[in-house]
Amino acid sequence: MIRFYLFLLVWGQFCAGCASYTNSTPRQYLEGDDAGNYERILGAKPPENVTVVHSVVVTYAWRLFVVTTDDFEFELLVPKAWIEAQVKSHYLFSPGPGRSGDEFDRRKQHPIRDWYATKSIDHYVSYRDRTDVGYVHLLVEQTPEADGRWRVFISKH
Repeated sequence: MIRFYLFLLVWGQFCAGCASYTNSTPRQYLEGDDAGNYERILGAKPPENVTVVHSVVVTYAWRLFVVTTDDFEFELLVPKAWIEAQVKSHYLFSPGPGRSGDEFDRRKQHPIRDWYATKSIDHYVSYRDRTDVGYVHLLVEQTPEADGRWRVFISKH
């Protein structure tokens, strides 16, 4: 029993430093190859009717006790069918107007890059994954572009 309490004490001390340990994980920012970033994250080249306006992918070195899957942000112009496909493939849902606004606002207030979703949150239809944390977010501007496509921001971090 004493060993168990010592383990908890040591683990507690270790976890107190987890934030700095996680934040010190080596990372690399991939920018400049928007089509390559799209393919890396979404598993295929961008379709002809999808324009990647901006992208950034953050890769992390492997580290014990740290989630090191890629983080990303994209600004895209897409057809409605693309949005529907992403909602389905990432198991996203829209919490509805006024619900989870703080969560989406926090994502907007702490983007990886300053071009990410620059309008106030009420200009977007918001979607998120079904996890407790909400890793993946999709923000769709409420008004389509002149060519009928939608400006969307999709991110994971």
